[in-house]
Amino acid sequence: MKKPILYFIGILLLMVAFSLLIYPTPYRYLQYMNGGSFTQIKVNNFTGHTQRYVQETGWVDD
Repeated sequence: MKKPILYFIGILLLMVAFSLLIYPTPYRYLQYMNGGSFTQIKVNNFTGHTQRYVQETGWVDD
């Protein structure tokens, strides 16, 4: 009787840890059409800070 409860609590703790630590990644990646080519945008989900990707230099602050 005690062992199934421990398994259930362990699985529940793993699910909570996953939902808090791994799933909410800090960045969301978007693409938009800019002058006939796609431009990638990186948005920080926590602060709202945005960066765009430039091939020559990498991620540039907007």
